[in-house]
Amino acid sequence: MRQWPDLFEALVTETNWRTISIGFESGSDRILRLLNKECTEEDNNFTIDLVNRLGDQLEAKGKQPPKFWSNIMLGIPGETPEDAFKTMRMLKRMKRVFPSIAYYAPYPGSALGNQLIAEGKSLMSRENYHRYPGDEKVKGIDYQFYRELLAGKFDTEINRGLGEPGYGGSNYAGSLIKA
Repeated sequence: MRQWPDLFEALVTETNWRTISIGFESGSDRILRLLNKECTEEDNNFTIDLVNRLGDQLEAKGKQPPKFWSNIMLGIPGETPEDAFKTMRMLKRMKRVFPSIAYYAPYPGSALGNQLIAEGKSLMSRENYHRYPGDEKVKGIDYQFYRELLAGKFDTEINRGLGEPGYGGSNYAGSLIKA
């Protein structure tokens, strides 16, 4: 979207896209690099601003705006509370969002997944490789923090860092869904 925003805008407006699925994964540059996402916080924010603007324009014309189906990962090894807060701030900047939030799963084939499996930190096995979003999947992760984060316990701190009014909800506890 960042490379060809005009083309993306034309596709959304001319084809009546209703859902835009984006694997943002994280709102933190540090975590995006760890995941080898090849995008930045700035890229994610550009995309959010673009889709929010397109949605506003379509609504102003009496048309149905597109909604984000936004894939988000939490509980990534090495993620700090501030990294997680940045991700929640990113979600709150989206005007029309259906977040698909899951705890990080160390699948074989990814560099981080292979590393965690080799180090014996994966709680998954051949018998339980699944996509259940709320299951604990990595040793040493403070999953209680993430449950509290999704329930809104840290919203005051998250909202303080928004800099502008947020749009998304304050309780994402029900957003741990199987993608």
